Amino acid sequence: MLWSLFLPAFLASIVEFVEALTIVLAIGTSINWKSSLWGAVAGFATLAVLVAMFGSAVILFIPIDILRIVIGVILVLFGLQWLEKAILRYTGLKAKHDEARIFDSRIRELDAMHIDRDRFSKFGFLASFKSVFLEGLEVAVIVITFGSTGAADRFQGILTTSIAALAALIVVMALGVLVRKPLSSIPENTFKFIVGIMLVTFGTFWSGEGFGIEWPLSDLTLVVLGAFYLLLCLLLIGWISRRRPNPNVKEQNPQTYPIPLRILLELFDFFCGDWTVFTGMAITAVAVLFLKNINPFENASLLGTLMVAGIAVSLWAAMGRRSRPLKAKHETH
Repeated sequence: MLWSLFLPAFLASIVEFVEALTIVLAIGTSINWKSSLWGAVAGFATLAVLVAMFGSAVILFIPIDILRIVIGVILVLFGLQWLEKAILRYTGLKAKHDEARIFDSRIRELDAMHIDRDRFSKFGFLASFKSVFLEGLEVAVIVITFGSTGAADRFQGILTTSIAALAALIVVMALGVLVRKPLSSIPENTFKFIVGIMLVTFGTFWSGEGFGIEWPLSDLTLVVLGAFYLLLCLLLIGWISRRRPNPNVKEQNPQTYPIPLRILLELFDFFCGDWTVFTGMAITAVAVLFLKNINPFENASLLGTLMVAGIAVSLWAAMGRRSRPLKAKHETH
């Protein structure tokens, strides 16, 4: 068992499946369990097919260096998105994810619809399917990306992360059956914070290898990178907390866009969600590739320092931008 792949995939899956469980429980309680459970099963089966299809394509057709660059960058963007949310919640600029509150809110919405509880509900089925599928889609991305890049044998890697996701599903389902209520006691934000650190760490390492960076400590570099990103996030939490002591700020309502643009924005939000981070990562990747090609450094590992610095600056700039408007808004009241 490759525990370095199993653990982050397991923790990430726990977070996403807990969120899906809240909706499945709400639908089962308010409508009926047949509609809710069949929707959940269909959503999970669809995800399993996607993992099998895209996992096979990744194993068979994509060269390892290209795979490391693409997947590494995706993991960094994914991880930075999780870290941004966790940092904002730790500093009070974003409300913490409250599964019990979400459950009660969804129950009230469903009860207001007066759906016949004695009949199979297409709405309940689709709502449950959508919840499991969308929350599980992040799990599928992590299963494929971690599994295909983190092991010498890509098949073994994907098998390991798939087992981790399945184990997380079994744990969450078992707890859901036992308690029959949202798992609000699970420290979801802490899980997101830990997994975010892991995603950025592994993403940096693997994309660096794809770019041709020679990490000075080989695999032990992962420990150094993880410690650095942890320290960076702790510094950001302290900095933002001092900038804005009062957290009671309402989030802005999303704007309405045409459907094609909305789809593109949804895809962007799924993989990154922050233009500052995206721009910073793009500049960092181009700079590393350019300097690698002209080879200005005798030691290619120095490019790793540039890459890590670019990721750190991107996150710091994004968090500074996201905290500054809220601080200014508070000061005007």
